Amino acid sequence: MLLTSARLSKVLQLTLAVIKPDAVAHPLMLEALHQRILDNNFGIVRCKDLVWRRQDSERFYAEHSGRFFYQRLVEFMSSGPMRAYILAREDAISHWRELMGPTKVFRARFNSPASIRGQFGLTDTRNTTHGSDSLESAQREITFFFPDFCADEWMKKEEPLFRSGQIRYDHQNQIHTLSLSS
Repeated sequence: MLLTSARLSKVLQLTLAVIKPDAVAHPLMLEALHQRILDNNFGIVRCKDLVWRRQDSERFYAEHSGRFFYQRLVEFMSSGPMRAYILAREDAISHWRELMGPTKVFRARFNSPASIRGQFGLTDTRNTTHGSDSLESAQREITFFFPDFCADEWMKKEEPLFRSGQIRYDHQNQIHTLSLSS
């Protein structure tokens, strides 16, 4: 079961998680990262594979425009397929960020060698994953990647069912779905 009884009392939080093109290019790495999400008790609310055009990347990273890494990041994020997730869990943002490890791969390798970036990251740009850093960022980023998803509606209708464990993992679609009794 995804959620244990010890975790039933606290409302679940949503976060955006992105597996970047460097990791998606390697199917075994992509599968390992997906399994890591499941092994760390995240509910997978939505999951989709996509490819950005340069304009998409520029819009998403507009806050970094003018920074030394901006062009490199924009080009990399539009260089191939990526996978985006909406994850649910108690304190999802901080748990996903901890699982990813430091943004700088050098730091991740020494300070958090078991983290995703510590194990799989290549450079500070090709660091395998992205994750929201705050509630505000999560809301904005989820809307960017999943424009048809309504977080408020999910929190009202589905969050209590996810939290109480009334879900099942759909292997074909690689998400958790409601498993209501008839």
